[in-house]
Formats: sequence, C-alpha cells, structure tokens
Amino acid sequence: MVPLYFISNQPFSGKSSMCVGVGKIFSEKGLKVGYMKPVGTLPTKVGGVTTDEDAQYISNILGSEDRLEDICPVVLTQQYNREGLKDEKFSADFIEKIARSYHNIKKDKDVVVLEGAKSLEDGYFLGICALKICQKLKAKTVMVFRYDAEVVNQVLFARDVLGDSFGGVIINWVPRSQIDYMEELVLPYLVKKKINIFGYVVSDKILSSVSVKEMADLLGGQIICAQDNTDGLVETFMVGAMGQEQALKFFRRKANKAVITGGDRADVQLAALETQTKCLILTGNFQPSTVVLGRAEELGVPMILVDYDTLTAVEKAGEIIGHVRFHEIKKIDKIVEVVREYIDTERIMELSGKQ
Repeated sequence: MVPLYFISNQPFSGKSSMCVGVGKIFSEKGLKVGYMKPVGTLPTKVGGVTTDEDAQYISNILGSEDRLEDICPVVLTQQYNREGLKDEKFSADFIEKIARSYHNIKKDKDVVVLEGAKSLEDGYFLGICALKICQKLKAKTVMVFRYDAEVVNQVLFARDVLGDSFGGVIINWVPRSQIDYMEELVLPYLVKKKINIFGYVVSDKILSSVSVKEMADLLGGQIICAQDNTDGLVETFMVGAMGQEQALKFFRRKANKAVITGGDRADVQLAALETQTKCLILTGNFQPSTVVLGRAEELGVPMILVDYDTLTAVEKAGEIIGHVRFHEIKKIDKIVEVVREYIDTERIMELSGKQ
C-alpha cells in the first residue's frame, strides 16, 4: 500500500476538502480508510492531547478510531520553532515519530490518506517538510493547486522539487471564465509534460462560503439578535452606503449575502432586511434602532456588531470569504458531491496500489 499525501503550495487551496471527499468516496467503495496529518499547524487541546484542529475534525468526519497522538504526531507551535532554531537536535526524532504513527495507523487499513501542512516548505528546517515525509513513508503526492495565472509554473516546479514522490495534481477553484483556457491550453500542455491530472474543480459559492457564526468570530463581532439562526452560509457581501431606495434595488441583485453598513444607517439596514440577506454587519460599534432590531429578530436575520469602520470591515470580509475552513456540516455533502463530479478517484486509488 502506498500512502496518498495531499499537499499544496499555499494555504486555502482545498487539500482538506479533497482529503474528506476522496476519503468518503473510498469508504463508499468498501475500503477501510486511515487518515493522518503528519505535521499540524493549528494547535488545539483535546482531552489533554495537543493536536491539530483540522486533523481532529477530519478524523471525526472519516470515522477514525486511531489515537489523536498518531493522527497528528507533530504539531508546530511557536515553542517548537524556537527550540528548533536554538538546538538542531531538538527535532531529530520528529521524522521517526511520524513514521511510527503511520505504522500504527496503516495496520488494518486498505488505504491511508495523509494531509500536508500549509505549504511544501512547512517544517523544512525541522526535517519534516513534505519531501522528507514522502521519502520516509514512501508516499505519493496528490498536489492541490488553487488556480491562478502561474499554475503551470507552480505544477512544474512542484514536480521537480518532489521528484519520484510526485503523483499528480488537482487544480482547484477554477473560475468559470477560465474553463476554456484550462481545457484547451493548460491541461493539454501538462499532459504533454507527463503530469497526471486527477481533475479540476470549478469555483463553487457554497464551498467558499462562511457561516454567520464563523463570520462573527473572525471579525471579533457580537451577534445581537437571531442567535438561533447563525448556521446560515454567507456566499458574498455587499456594502450599503446609499439612500434607501437605491439600496433596495442594489441589494436585490444578490442572495445569501452579508450587508456591511454603518450601525447608524437604519434606512439601509431596513432595505437590506427586505431582500435575501443572511446577516447584517454593523460597523462603528453603533447599536441599531429598536425598529431595525425588532424587524431583524422577526425575520430571523442576525446582526453582527463590530468595532471596525466600514472600510476596514469590508477588507476583513474580503479576506474571509473564500479563505475559510469547512467546519460546517452543510459543506460536507457538497464536498463529496464535487469530488465525485470533478475528480478521478479511480486513478487516485490506483496510485495507492489499489485497483
């Protein structure tokens, strides 16, 4: 059995989603699937064990019964980085620790899905970068690239860096406007270069969305009404800085949105509430009027109070949409659906040695 190491060249490329989707589909085929994240970068404590937040979440989704200590044997913390810089011997056992955990996980499994850290170089000075782990575990990589104009250069560079460990690629978040370019030029070129293409995924609003609750958490905001309705997914945001009549026409253009506006703009807030709005983000830490608050509660639309001015809130929201993890149950079925539609899981299975 060859372990499959899902890695990427940058954060938020979608490798966690691919691990979930591929792992679920393998399970549907009757395979017993193991999962581990050799190097974690999102420390969290679970029952006294330091592990990785995503690793714990994904292992639960995939029904893993393995120990958390094996699922994520090394978690990079500031202390680890400091100690590693002070003493090169500090990390000497890390690669062996990862190998022992992999050996424990693979015992009764048909296939093991490994998830990489944030990028190819993470853990390099500690001797546990993606290449070192691949060589130690004899793994093959499935590289997940977030589409951009340099994707061909990035794929070829990764192939040369990984050498024999390179298995193939998935190109993620492809804008619909770039599909023809992908199919007519990019994919044929990569095939000529003997790159295994396991598929590409077109941008999907649901997968780039964020729940109202997570939006509030990431903005450091306070939800002041409709607290029972914070699981809704926000797909986009709009800024309200015009008169009420103009605002109503403007807000009708998009559904499933968050509207960002000043906390003192009752006219804009009421206009937004009359359209398909998932939440209101009120800036300047201004409490809304009782009329607006009552209407929002009646309609079940949460309002988030933030300290930021409107411009800063817009910048923060732009960073959040499309750059969040998928810790919403609503997204899991969608992830599996997308992987089933776009990704050749049979070829990935063959890479693991399973037919």
